[in-house]
Amino acid sequence: MIQGSIGFRQFKEDKDLLHFAEFTSHFIGVDYPLDYLRRSQVTAMVSENDNGEVLQVLGGYIIAVEGPFRVIAQLPPGVVDAHKDLQPRLDKALELTGLWIHPLVKGGRTRFKFWWQLFMDVLKENLKGRSYFVYSYDADKDKLQQMYSLSRPQRIYRGPVFIEGMRGESEEIVEIGSTKAVCWAFMARPICISRFITKRLFRRKNFLGKVAKA
Repeated sequence: MIQGSIGFRQFKEDKDLLHFAEFTSHFIGVDYPLDYLRRSQVTAMVSENDNGEVLQVLGGYIIAVEGPFRVIAQLPPGVVDAHKDLQPRLDKALELTGLWIHPLVKGGRTRFKFWWQLFMDVLKENLKGRSYFVYSYDADKDKLQQMYSLSRPQRIYRGPVFIEGMRGESEEIVEIGSTKAVCWAFMARPICISRFITKRLFRRKNFLGKVAKA
């Protein structure tokens, strides 16, 4: 059961970043290095009591605006060079990774808050000149693929990848999407957007633990 009210926090202290990394390890099977988390914007969806104290951590994501991007570093040699028009866009891109939502988050309203917060954070970076974002996801995640299609992405790679923090080689899709396309979708197709952001897109992987206290 979710306790208290829903809010969002940016984690900056090492203890909070390591706590966040425990969740990504459980839910998406990636152990993010502390140095990567330190140079990134780590946002957590939390439940809070009336005094603003964090009771539970219920989801989150990582936005990196400075390279090297993990999504690109995991690619086999020569993949980036094979896309002649890719590097100029990577120079104007952010990296979006580490997305997870706890299975306790079942209500569409709460999931809407999560995706809306993520959208606003990406929009802020777009206003700073970051008009693209790179990301990767498991090749078998059809629902995530449908959601990311709203960004009119360019496929960079599909195949086996591995990088520090992963528990083993994984079949993933790596793409670069347009922030402007996402903004247009939110404004022009709100009903279509609501189909994605109010449904559960993530499933826990071999994890039956309780929500950890913050």
